[in-house]
Amino acid sequence: MISSLSEMEALAKAAEPVITAIIAPEDHEFMLAVKDARQRGFIEPVLIGRRTVIEKAAGKINYDLDTTRIIEVANRQEIANTAMNMLSSGEVEMVSKGQIPTSYVYRAIIAQMKTRQEEAVISVQTFWDIKGCDHLVLFTDTGTNIAPSESEKRAILNNALQIMPLLGYTCPEVMELVSDSANLKDKHKRFKLEKTPIIKDSTNSGTYKRLEAQVLKKVLLEDHDNFVNLNKLPHIMLMPDLNTGNMIAKLDFFIKDIVRVSCCYTSMGPVIVPSRSDLAEAIMREIIFGVALVAERRRLNND
Repeated sequence: MISSLSEMEALAKAAEPVITAIIAPEDHEFMLAVKDARQRGFIEPVLIGRRTVIEKAAGKINYDLDTTRIIEVANRQEIANTAMNMLSSGEVEMVSKGQIPTSYVYRAIIAQMKTRQEEAVISVQTFWDIKGCDHLVLFTDTGTNIAPSESEKRAILNNALQIMPLLGYTCPEVMELVSDSANLKDKHKRFKLEKTPIIKDSTNSGTYKRLEAQVLKKVLLEDHDNFVNLNKLPHIMLMPDLNTGNMIAKLDFFIKDIVRVSCCYTSMGPVIVPSRSDLAEAIMREIIFGVALVAERRRLNND
């Protein structure tokens, strides 16, 4: 079982470079992360977007693009669509978002899922690497579903259960969070995890251990003043809504000894969705995380 991002980086270092479609790498920080990832042998990038803008961004960091494939596409949605077409066909093994609104990327993912006749519910998985904790903690959804319905929450959970086996978690603990005023029922009477049948022997998910649903403050606060021992958090925490997911996922800005990475994991492979405000170091960390996921996908497919 992988318990830290340093272990993920070790997997990525041992892997063959991952051919990665980079969507609109038109910014200094994104291009710097791509350059570093290629030089360190993590990825073989395919840059998709406006060639002149890409070349200008590369020039600012002295990145020689002579041996890097560039696919010229001007329309923002077509840039994202091109990348996801390549991921679906197997031409690339990973996609990373660059300087482009995430909505274009999500639309492209959904279009491919519909083409593949999959349930078209995407979600973002955010992982905390907590110092001293013996496991990674996954929060979901932290990026797409504003107020998920019962069926959407089932899909969000299934998405999380697709990624956990790659990290060595065969039966992760799952806890649903509900709003503080809900008394274990949220105000919109949405889906309660404890009513979900245990998922077993499914090709689309896996098994999990259901924990009792909790209100947010009981999970994160002790005596309403102090944060709980974060090492006690379960493997997967299912968010009641997007606002809660965003708030919790970004608490690493205020709590020491937490490192965060996120991705949008799909049946086609990982899609890295860094914020347009992220610095190269954070983008690089998420690229490395994605490379490690691809390495584990390769290993499991070859077993």
